[in-house]
Amino acid sequence: MIEDLPLEYGARQWKVNAAGGTFKAMIVVRADTMGVCMGVKRALGIVEEVLAANPGTPVSTLGPLIHNRRVVDEFRARGVVPVENLSEVHDGIVIIRAHGIGLDQLALCRQEGLRCVDATCPHVRRIHEKVSEFDAKGFHAIIVGDAGHGEVKGIRGYARSSSVIATEEEAETVALPSPSIVVSQTTFTRAASTRIAAVLRRRDPGITVFETTCAATERRQESILRLADGVEALLVIGGRESANTRWLYEAARATGRPSWQIEVAGDIPPEIRQFARVGISAGASTPDTTVDEVEKALLSM
Repeated sequence: MIEDLPLEYGARQWKVNAAGGTFKAMIVVRADTMGVCMGVKRALGIVEEVLAANPGTPVSTLGPLIHNRRVVDEFRARGVVPVENLSEVHDGIVIIRAHGIGLDQLALCRQEGLRCVDATCPHVRRIHEKVSEFDAKGFHAIIVGDAGHGEVKGIRGYARSSSVIATEEEAETVALPSPSIVVSQTTFTRAASTRIAAVLRRRDPGITVFETTCAATERRQESILRLADGVEALLVIGGRESANTRWLYEAARATGRPSWQIEVAGDIPPEIRQFARVGISAGASTPDTTVDEVEKALLSM
């Protein structure tokens, strides 16, 4: 048990532990916007509904449900098994994760006679619909994002002709078939996608650009910039494979404050003890329980 004493010393608060001893604890400040986003919360809720309504039925997710190992492992312990290919599934229910899948994978799921439950994020679904609409009109799709990311792979599955770029340099050299549209991975930074789109527009003033980055990602990045003004160091909590967490960490580093990305409380670097005020933020796949554990560990230092 840790309790506040009505006394501050400099930037550190005096705390009292269960044994009655006092110590100076750091002050931990949370970002005003952080943690699980709407799309992830929706996907988690869908899995809970499937488990409750289908006891004893095998349940799989096509790829990890979200990019958070702890959450994936907890669901695995309850019988929800991530698979990389539909060929690994022979019966039961397949949950399409928040990142979505392409038309080819969706068709294969149905052909195999599997029951597919769609947990695709609505923001990602809108990109699918836009790409599909313009594909029918003969447009080439240029996708701004990480070519290896599940979301981008799913988006490409709605276009017969597509390419993926992630930098302004790539925007200078990518082929620009006419006509083309531009969309962005939802977790890509809006500032970066805007710069890339500007290059493409300069090269082809008639190109059609849709802003499809998720506002939640942008709000988290803006929040960590505000947070940095009032702290000495920053911790970003989230999965190593989470794209939005990676961008959030890059935003933290750009502030000039000492910054670390961690997955769980056990990853907290010991050198953070030297700082009196530490700010914390979390990626869109990071549950509140993990954030609470990190905060508690910091306050106990």
